[in-house]
Amino acid sequence: MQRILLLLLLTTSVSYGQSGRSQASAMATTLLSGQDSALHLFEQALEYIQRNPFKKDISWDSLIATSREQLSAATSVRDAHTVINQCLQQVQGAHSFVMPARHAALYHNDTAQLKRIPALKELVGAMSAEMIDQGIGYISVPWISSSDPAVCALIADSLQSLIGHLAKQGATRWIIDLRKNIGGNCWPMLAGIGPLLGNGVCGYFVRKARVTDIRYREGAALHNNTTMCKVSNPVTLTDQQRQQIVVLTGPKTSSSGEILALAFKGMPQVRLMGEPTAGLTTANTTYDLFDGSTLVVTICQEADRTGRICEGKIVPDDIIKSDPLKEEDVVKANALMWLQSN
Repeated sequence: MQRILLLLLLTTSVSYGQSGRSQASAMATTLLSGQDSALHLFEQALEYIQRNPFKKDISWDSLIATSREQLSAATSVRDAHTVINQCLQQVQGAHSFVMPARHAALYHNDTAQLKRIPALKELVGAMSAEMIDQGIGYISVPWISSSDPAVCALIADSLQSLIGHLAKQGATRWIIDLRKNIGGNCWPMLAGIGPLLGNGVCGYFVRKARVTDIRYREGAALHNNTTMCKVSNPVTLTDQQRQQIVVLTGPKTSSSGEILALAFKGMPQVRLMGEPTAGLTTANTTYDLFDGSTLVVTICQEADRTGRICEGKIVPDDIIKSDPLKEEDVVKANALMWLQSN
């Protein structure tokens, strides 16, 4: 077994450039006090929620009346967050929530609000790569909790660099590990892993009668024809360099991690192994609220590259449960055996 590279992002702290939420931050300094601030925040969030009802047959009058009654005893905006989250559960489902101001500032890399430059380990999960057998490369794709373009480009570049390095070492079969990918921003993930996806459509967003595509093209992840994230030096693999791919999933594979799993689902010579995913297979949009928090609202369903809409959990082709009592990674070991025998 030849370990070739472990990307040391976790202890790095660099300046990525501020995303810019100065307007939201300025508004946050003019907060109302007590109950008024909570009511005002609820009304602001309610407007966005009513624009995007994801569930049907919602009794809006009852929901609003109950929420306002709950806020009659509110003392701060934190009370409003609780009530808004309760509303989101009824109108939207488990994938919608209020992101508190501190987390929102991290996600947007709002250094003015944070008063510091965040370390990458606060924005990105662990990323690793290795040759685990002759011709078999392993990539662990991290969660990415950032909308900052510089951070996204850095992660996409890093992923492609790892793939290119493994390919030069002779990798033609691959294990892509998404078991610790709890989600975040899907676009740098898709741009980074793109050489293994290949050019073309790899999924869809479905909102009522409107369908838009997710695609990878020559170093860029695109939503329809809009570039969402692009690497600086694209890596290109031949069909010979991506003969078989195993994607590892588990209960922590969530949200954007699931988008990545769906991007591979339906590809020839691709197999999903592990355990079913978290089931947050919907896509969200965000709205900044006046207290510096961010409202995350579900707006559409997701479909794989064949156009099949995913309802809930992604069930892998081979269900293999991990065993915490064993030192060996049985899911990874099964993936390796499958690749060795094909």
